Amino acid sequence: MILPMKKLTLLVLDSQKKAALKTLRNFGAVHIEKEAASSDTLTELQNTYARLQQAEALITESKPKKAEKTKTETLTLNRNDLLQAVDEILELKDQESNTRAAINKLTGDIEAYSSWGDFDPEDIRSFEENSIYLTIGELPEKSYAALPETIKTVRLAGGKKTVRFAIVSETADVPADLPSDFSPLILPDMRLSAMHTERERLQKQLPSFKAKIGARTELLAPLKAEAKKLAKEIEFETVHAGMEIIPLDEDTAEIPGAADTAVTLTAADTGKKEPRRLARLSGYILAEKQADFAGLAKANGWAFIADDPAEEDAVPTAMRHNRFVQLLTPLTDFLGTVPGYREPDISLWFLLFFGIFFAMIFGDAGYGGILVILSLIGIVKAKAKEQPAPLAMQMFLYLGVLTVIWGTATCNWFGISVEYIPAWLKNLSVPAISNATEATVRNANLMQFCFTLGLIQLTIGHLISIVRNIRSPQILGHIGSIAMLCGMYVVVLSLVVSRERYQINQPVLIAIGCGFALNFIFSNYQTGIGQSIVDSLKNIITMFLGVVNVFADIMSYIRLWAVGLAGSAISATVNQMAGPALGSFLIFLGVLLLFFGHGLNYIMNVLSVIVHGVRLNTLEFSNHVGLTWAGFKYEPFAE
Repeated sequence: MILPMKKLTLLVLDSQKKAALKTLRNFGAVHIEKEAASSDTLTELQNTYARLQQAEALITESKPKKAEKTKTETLTLNRNDLLQAVDEILELKDQESNTRAAINKLTGDIEAYSSWGDFDPEDIRSFEENSIYLTIGELPEKSYAALPETIKTVRLAGGKKTVRFAIVSETADVPADLPSDFSPLILPDMRLSAMHTERERLQKQLPSFKAKIGARTELLAPLKAEAKKLAKEIEFETVHAGMEIIPLDEDTAEIPGAADTAVTLTAADTGKKEPRRLARLSGYILAEKQADFAGLAKANGWAFIADDPAEEDAVPTAMRHNRFVQLLTPLTDFLGTVPGYREPDISLWFLLFFGIFFAMIFGDAGYGGILVILSLIGIVKAKAKEQPAPLAMQMFLYLGVLTVIWGTATCNWFGISVEYIPAWLKNLSVPAISNATEATVRNANLMQFCFTLGLIQLTIGHLISIVRNIRSPQILGHIGSIAMLCGMYVVVLSLVVSRERYQINQPVLIAIGCGFALNFIFSNYQTGIGQSIVDSLKNIITMFLGVVNVFADIMSYIRLWAVGLAGSAISATVNQMAGPALGSFLIFLGVLLLFFGHGLNYIMNVLSVIVHGVRLNTLEFSNHVGLTWAGFKYEPFAE
């Protein structure tokens, strides 16, 4: 269930806000609306946190992959010592980056100067001591031949098209009458052979930086621990810096909303003759915690207002479930799906139907048995360590048991051909959907089961909406939707399963037509029927497409049969491929093929569950419930 919340506005003296926030954090029940905040302290904390994260990432990336596992003593470093170590890590990274940049520059210089030969630039510069200036460059053959006689040159090298030469002059100025296509040579810092030597030295030095960083693995644990502390400090400072400041000019001012706590500010509260100020904080608290908070506020001299949230308020969602429904938590956490505060909680139905979808998609009792065994191992290990059984393991156990049940009902065990399955296992199967039944009949029954499952789930979605809007004429719109679902259900069966058994007759058309009419008139009901009809007319195309969507939503459930059938076919194919090898000297190859093939199929089934099984709950079912998953988690400000 979604727990009711109260919107909270808290007022404290500005001089006491830090102490108030510490008390509030210890209380640990207020979800604070964080405002845009900035302060020197916050900036410093964020920069420090970023440096810690960067250092941790560098060590993790640089540590040897096949390092010997040796027990290292846990380092206990204060923040200053740890930051000093971080600076050393980041300095090594900077040195590595600078070395790479130097190597890249040398590589470019080598390419640029290699055609000029291994000359020493200092030899050319030494002529300047005798007032002889050399300007080296190159020109096309024709341009060089056309140089005026006033320019004294020494030809160095030449090809068919380009001439390299040196201009000799008594001043450092380059002759002004040089052709525009003259390309001067900028003298390098060292000779070509020295460039090669320096590049080789730097390339040999480069791996040492990564090795030195990777050798500091003993810092990983302190870095993670300190990062957690800093994250809490950043959260605290963000709230602290984001609190709105309200000046009070009067000598005595009663804090608004302080009637419950009888808090009144006087000049004595500050101890100074400076203008007094209040700090304001907004957030949300569980309604069941309001009384406890009132006592805390009275004990600390705070003022607060607690009201029901307004329609426009973005209220966090806090949920509480029984032990069974709690099994869904690992999945919703993985998906990041949270219902809005004013939306219905479908967790129970989500868990029930997701379990059925999971079992049908896996469709194999053997695969389910593996999941049951792995889950039990995880639970037993946790119990052996006197720890609570992980919710994920409990959820997998639930899914595994349902898969075993479904696989037993369909007589599907690791894709083994039905003639090789023991008779007692065949007897446990349900004839209508068992692999022992003729394929055409079995597939027709399975498809009908999928469509029936879809009808049931989507109808439950509208029943949930009817219960939520029991006092509103909107329930007639949902009744109309149920009528359309029932009519479209018969249409789908007629088109897919059997036209003879399921005929699209007059009652079916009446159900669809009357259902559409009710949905058209009452689905947008707010203040009156007239306005509801007008709103529907504004979205007339969407309303008509809604009929098609009902058909598509029911049809969508056939994916459970199709994906389950594909998985079974893959299992059977793997067995057929491995069978010949198992009866020969290639038995090892056959076993390897079985493990690889079924393992790959297992992974594909997991992906299919995420794509198809989750979709039917979060899209088709949720749309009929009116659930948009637009919420966000209730995360109280706490230690």
